[in-house]
Amino acid sequence: MLNKMEIGNRICSLRKGAGYTQTGFADMLGISTQAVSKWETGLALPDVEILLMISKHFGMSVNELLEGRDIFGRIANRPFEYKDMAYFVPECEPNDDYVQWAKRMVEEGWVKRNWEWSKSNPATHRAAAKKIVEHGGLILEIGAGPGGGYMPYVLFEDFDAEIIISDWSPTVMREWRKLFEEEKLYPPNIHYAALDNCDIPFQDNTIDVVSAGGGFGNTEGDKHKALTEIYRILKPGGLYIVGDGFVTKEMLHSLPKHAQEVLLEKRPDIFEDYYEASVSLGFKTIDNQVYKTGWSTKNDEGGMADLANSLGVEIIFSSYLRSCIK
Repeated sequence: MLNKMEIGNRICSLRKGAGYTQTGFADMLGISTQAVSKWETGLALPDVEILLMISKHFGMSVNELLEGRDIFGRIANRPFEYKDMAYFVPECEPNDDYVQWAKRMVEEGWVKRNWEWSKSNPATHRAAAKKIVEHGGLILEIGAGPGGGYMPYVLFEDFDAEIIISDWSPTVMREWRKLFEEEKLYPPNIHYAALDNCDIPFQDNTIDVVSAGGGFGNTEGDKHKALTEIYRILKPGGLYIVGDGFVTKEMLHSLPKHAQEVLLEKRPDIFEDYYEASVSLGFKTIDNQVYKTGWSTKNDEGGMADLANSLGVEIIFSSYLRSCIK
């Protein structure tokens, strides 16, 4: 079933991108300004002849106009299944732990709560979003999770920005799509994908910006491999911007010995900030800012917080904001 609001937002985005007012666009098509207004507010759809005129004018098919650009068909490096989004991993959660986590996320409304919170917080995410929007092009937000990473802040800066929002958990993606439908927002250029950060399913040099507002640290598997994948898919001159956290040696040594041993065995990755790994990949420029205070597992949700709670400790992460140009 066609979604009139999504189509209206898409037409509005195309019109504004081409520099037309509603009146100018209507004149170009030989119709009334009221007709354009009705499309853009989701009250009506253009008839077939007008759809053909619009699609030809913007160099796209009628299908793309009605259902969105086939972005994944253009950049994917392997077959995939597309239903409500692009599935490069199975539609179900990867294991029992994720099933339970996803159930909690849905029942407790984490995505909606985080969306509301993001409208006023935090300033660092807004600063990163400005850099992302200023760079422009196709954006891939990895490991978006129920917080959405930088995606909400990018939309606040530029609602028409073209973003692929992704996560290993298909439930996360479905929850974001559901939220935008409930809020009747329908960002015109947002795409959803379930994928693995360690095996990003896109061709080399196809993404303008890879952003990770907390999503890199939540990568399942070898983070060095994930970083290599990020570099591979970025276009020359592309931007990788990441905000994440790590545990300092001082923080580690302040914990009980048993907790130190468990953390070093189960999560050695949290003690690395991946700066040297970024340098070794060959990024042309790297701007690195480190902050002594970051976030704590005390009032957090997720696997790291669960592990800390099971050990009876609070782990305080230092944070960093890193911008890299390929």
